[in-house]
Parts: sequence; C-alpha cells; structure tokens
Amino acid sequence: MELPFSPTVGLQLEPALRRGIRQAQATGQPVLVSVAEPSISFDPIQVFERAASVTAERNLWFQPDEDFALVGLGSAHTVEALNGTRFAEVSTAWRQVLSQTVLKDPRGMLGIGPLLLGGFTFDAHRPATELWDGFPSGRMVLPSVLLTRYQEESWLTYNVMVEADTDPEEAMEALSALVEKALEESDAPWRDDVAPVMVKTQELRPGLAWQADVAKAAQNIEQGGLEKVVLARAVQISAKENFDAGRALRELAAHYTGCYIFAFAHAERCFLGATPERLARLRTGEVRTMSLAGSIRRGKTLDEDRQLGQTLLNSAKDRHEHRVVIKAIVEALYPLCTTLTVGETQLLKLGNIQHLSTPISGELADGQTILDLVERLHPTPAVGGRPREAALKFIREHEKLDRGWYAAPVGWVDHRGQGEFAVALRSALLRGNHATLFAGCGIMADSDPEREYAESNLKLKPMLNALT
Repeated sequence: MELPFSPTVGLQLEPALRRGIRQAQATGQPVLVSVAEPSISFDPIQVFERAASVTAERNLWFQPDEDFALVGLGSAHTVEALNGTRFAEVSTAWRQVLSQTVLKDPRGMLGIGPLLLGGFTFDAHRPATELWDGFPSGRMVLPSVLLTRYQEESWLTYNVMVEADTDPEEAMEALSALVEKALEESDAPWRDDVAPVMVKTQELRPGLAWQADVAKAAQNIEQGGLEKVVLARAVQISAKENFDAGRALRELAAHYTGCYIFAFAHAERCFLGATPERLARLRTGEVRTMSLAGSIRRGKTLDEDRQLGQTLLNSAKDRHEHRVVIKAIVEALYPLCTTLTVGETQLLKLGNIQHLSTPISGELADGQTILDLVERLHPTPAVGGRPREAALKFIREHEKLDRGWYAAPVGWVDHRGQGEFAVALRSALLRGNHATLFAGCGIMADSDPEREYAESNLKLKPMLNALT
C-alpha cells in the first residue's frame, strides 16, 4: 500500500513510533506520539464531509474571517467527563496523556501538534436524555489525524497512542487510510443548485407554554428573585432523506463569515452550528472574550438597518441585559488576570440579526489554561442568567428541555494549555433524517413574551435555512 506521507514525515513518523514503543516498554505506560508536517491546501468542510466514509469520529472548527480551520479525523484518545467537575477532569486527563510523549512539532504554529477538540453540556447537573446519547457532560477528542489551515499555511498532525506491543506499520496504515480519503481529489463539482429540502416541523413544547414561562421569569425578576434568566426552546424537523451536514456547513460558512463554524460528529449524531459568541481565547498569555447580549433583526434597506441598530443601542432593556453580562465576565476574570480591559460596546451585524457586543481582554496570570477560563466563565448570563445558581435552578424547573451541548462551551485546547472556546448557539443536532434546532432569549423584568417568542424564531432561521 502506497502511503500518502511525504518522504520527510515518513522519515520522522516511523522512528518516532518506534521511539514511543520503546518508551512504553520501559515505563509500562501508553505514550503519545505526535508528528506534524506541511500539507497541501485543503477545504475544511470538504475534508470533514469526505472522511465520513472512513470514520464516524469527525470534528470541525472553522473561523472563515480569520481563515483558521481545524479538522480532526478519528480518535487517538478520547477524554470523557461525567459529572460536575468535568473541566478539571478533562484538564487532569489531558495532562496525564501529555506526561508521556514523543513530539515532533517543528514550528509551534497555531493549531498544530497534539490538541483536543470537543465540548461540554450546558448543565452538568441536569439529567441527560436519549436525545444527546454520545454527547456526555464533557467529551474532548485527540484526533488520529489533525488538519490545520491558518491563512496561507496548511499542516497535518499525526497522533498515535502507542503501547508496548503496538505495530508501527499497522499504525501508519491506519493513518494512511484517513489521510488518503480526506485529501483525495474529486472531479465532481460542489453543487449550489440543490433542490430545497421539504421538512415537517414540530415544537418540542407548545409556543404558548414557553411564553407563559417567559411571563413567570419576568415576574420573578420584577419581584427581585433574579436579575436575568435565559430560556431556550427547541424545534424538531424531519425530512424524507438524511440531512446533509456538509451542505448545511457550507451555507453557514458562506452567510456567517464572522461566526465560529463548528461540527462534532460521533456515531450516528452530528452537532453543528454557526455561533457569534466567543467564550474565551487564550494565546501567549492574552485572554479575549466578549459580552454578547441584546438582539434585533436586520433591516431590509440600509436606512432601516441603521434605524434598527440605533433602536437596539438605545434600548434600556437590552443595554441593561448587556451590562449584566459584562459585569459577570469581569468578576469571573478579575482574579485570574493581571490586567483587564473592557472595550466599547458596538453592533455585531450578522445575516439576519444584530447584537450588542463588547470585547473584553486581559493578561492571564501564569499557570492558567484555557480550560480554567472556561470553568470560570461558563455559563455567562448571556446563556444562563444572574445570579448564576438561582438562574440555573429556574431553568431546570421551568424550561423542560435537555439543552445538551446547546449554549455550552465547544472548542479546542492544545498541549500548551492554549486554545479557544465558543458558546454553541445557532445550532442543531442531526441524526439521520431528524434534526433538533435550538434557540434562547434573555429575559428581563420588562420582557414581552410574544416579542421574545418572535426573537427566538429569528434565531432559529440560520440553521433552518442551512438545512433546508
């Protein structure tokens, strides 16, 4: 079998595997062997889609506006956490994996070398349902093959957990099968004229019942029980044929270039979406996050769009909601950072909606990782509420929805503890010809149930349009 490795990586990978095997034999512990090499340019969504025929384990992280993409294929190792200490569990397990390594990382470029891709549930203390089978409280995957694209450079990272009896030739052949399929050339053009998908739609909970809970939440806030709470709802759609994840991702990437495009495929399910909300990014000691709260639709003309944006900027309800989120983020980060800066609040304009957005950045104290930041920040009031525990209690008692990974942290962490996580909004869970779409709204004392319901429908549209 001809391996699609370059001569350089062929010379690096086999000796690295043999060195790792000798180390495993000496220590009696598994050893991570990770080798990176330059790659040909690739289309991240195309790679994610084509690899479905050779592996059910595929992960995609794509930021079109930065031309940064990670595509993980297969699993060299999977870290799962099943309880409320999931961030610490994943962090500890990752450090254990990295304690025995043979690394060939020639450049130290962003996103190459061993890293974990995956996510967590919104609420680790809420009982899970069958809907989210395979997506536990925390699940992060070390891909067997990682393809990285950053601006004009592309790289391949090969990861293997070797043991004392690992056969290096078999390991290389397994990697070869993944790479060969993912990067194979195809003469078939990608079609943009695919017929619309006809779907049946069903609300998981009647809209009037959801609106009644919005009214209860607003009353609770008015009486001083809460400052803010976020209520989510879900819609299920079904079609005659299986939903096309690749087509949906292309639609999202084309229309939401300022968003994080993500997809996590495991077994029969695929969770995907396009979210504008960064939870935390950590690079060389600098942390960046954002407050994203307050929404209004886009206008049909430039004048109408400007007027709607100004209405949002002037909205007392939305400005208050936004300040609640800023305050909570600053309070969470302050103990971890040596400096902290809150930027100017601006409008973030997306395809069919615009939000109030405020950047927040700082210098992180030594010894902290991206997972430490995620643990401190999640859930922000933008997706949970304030006070945090009181809001989560209200959500558990009234929402009647298993959010799973919706509105939860998804992203990546590398072997240095750096990485990036976003909040999984504008998303859907696919299983064959069924899809569950999620949306939520921040409820304040003066929230109107009908307007919140209309806003939730607006937030469902990106995924609905991408799938149909």
